[in-house]
Amino acid sequence: MSWLKRLFARQRLYGDLSEEIREHLEEKIEELVAGGMSRKEATYAARREFGNVTLTEEDGRAIWRWTFVENFLTDVRYGLRTLGKSPAFTLVVILTLALGIGANTAIFSLIDAVMLRMLPVEKPDELLQVQYDDPDWSGEGASFTSPIWEQIRDRQDVFSGAFSWGEDKFDLAQGGAVRLANGIWVSGGFFNALGLRPAAGRLFVDSDDRRGCPAVAVISYGFWQERYGGVDSAIGGTLSLRSQPFEVIGVAPPGFYGLNVGEKFDVAVPICATALFDNKESRLGSRSWWWLKVAGRVKPGISRLQATARLKVISPAIFAAALPEDFSPDGQRRFLKLTLMAAPAATGISEFGMRRQFERPLDILMAVVALVMLIACANIASLMLARTATRHKEIAVRQALGASRKRLISQLLTECVLLSLAGAMLGILFAHWGTALLVRYISTHRNAVFLDLSPDGRVLGFTATIAVVTGILFGLLPALSSTRVSLSSAMKGSQALEIERPLRFRTRKWIVAAQAALSLVLLVAAGLLLRSFTKLATLDIGFDRNNVLLVAADLKVAKVPPDRQVAIYETIEERLRVLPGLVSVGRST
Repeated sequence: MSWLKRLFARQRLYGDLSEEIREHLEEKIEELVAGGMSRKEATYAARREFGNVTLTEEDGRAIWRWTFVENFLTDVRYGLRTLGKSPAFTLVVILTLALGIGANTAIFSLIDAVMLRMLPVEKPDELLQVQYDDPDWSGEGASFTSPIWEQIRDRQDVFSGAFSWGEDKFDLAQGGAVRLANGIWVSGGFFNALGLRPAAGRLFVDSDDRRGCPAVAVISYGFWQERYGGVDSAIGGTLSLRSQPFEVIGVAPPGFYGLNVGEKFDVAVPICATALFDNKESRLGSRSWWWLKVAGRVKPGISRLQATARLKVISPAIFAAALPEDFSPDGQRRFLKLTLMAAPAATGISEFGMRRQFERPLDILMAVVALVMLIACANIASLMLARTATRHKEIAVRQALGASRKRLISQLLTECVLLSLAGAMLGILFAHWGTALLVRYISTHRNAVFLDLSPDGRVLGFTATIAVVTGILFGLLPALSSTRVSLSSAMKGSQALEIERPLRFRTRKWIVAAQAALSLVLLVAAGLLLRSFTKLATLDIGFDRNNVLLVAADLKVAKVPPDRQVAIYETIEERLRVLPGLVSVGRST
């Protein structure tokens, strides 16, 4: 508790130090007066002999632990007052930094959401996805048939909880226009293995996923808020999925959007309920319907490599029991040679290669916005150099009073970091708007991309780090230059010599050179991107794409029997042909 006592007693200690210094001076003055000096001469002589009183007090205070914190708080208060005296300069710098830091935060937020963010489940690092250990079958989007999943579930011994899931679209309308919702088929242990707790009602258990299971559904938290207004009466209500009534038994926790990166689910339905929708061939028994992904929570003490080794051991029996009958002899031989492996799934699954598709573009964008940030730093450094040049007299006076160069540099850098932190706070708002705009840009009407862009600890830490580093980058050279003050010239009011000329000119030359070099790199990169975009826009794709309209109709969602679908497509085509202004109509499947 000694540190706590020192914390509350430091003002008393500082007062004791000042009193002791004053007593020493008084003793020396009295000694000199007794020797025949006048009191005025004795005072000057004692102070000359003793040295700078302020500096001595600061050196004495430095032996206590809280000096750094106090100096920092003093610098912050002084910096805020100084910046408040130049509102126009402060506003320009903050806006410039907000744009630069906001752009960096926006791109990093996308990288975090696509590549780095952990799933909002219990101990996500324990999750492993089951994949094929084969170059032609491997990947995060590896899908399995229902018989393969059942074999994995029954034979595996590496997961404390294995589960499977698959994506689908459900029509919520009971006649009339189609209203699609994002759905997932899940095994009974899906939510329990992920360690999720319901926001309302209950989640699925193993007994909900049995042949002939009841028609029950779990809805997402967002869907619950949007469709039902978050009322508890939604639990036990009926939800129409492709004209089939399902009882809503629970709501998933907020923040859980599913396991697939770039997607979110609205409704979760047990896998066994596919029997209510499949017309002829049931997915549950089909050995040729590849629609399920498999993952699990690894048992304590088992590594990913050990899990892979055990999955390889049981692979021959699994694939022999689930051999597709419609495969050719060569295809069956290749199928029986397949083995399973375990891959990390802590950050979710990129089924359609979203990570692979956007990894390089995001890296390029990150490099571009980093260059923009460096150019902004160079511009602000020039402004700071010009601003500190007008403060030569203030800096000279502070040095004459005993302030060390290190202390002055610290104070000037604190001002820069304050500007940078203010720019970062405004930049977070810009980043939120920018990321939403980028996500809308990469989304299409048929394939909407969903990313959880709420700032997490990693994004906020990145923003804070880049703010501090940026403040040091644009503030260090001006601080070093402005503290090399010629005291005699400054006190006489000479502005020509307030900073040593060689260092001042070298600093400005370096800043201008950095601006020119970075701007040139950015212009060249922009030119190359524009050229690539122009080539893509003018690429000959084999047909005239002008005045071409695309119309899509999913008759499976509308539960149209397969034997009637061709006739309906032909009817649609015939009706389109008679519309005025249409030259030709074609269709493909």
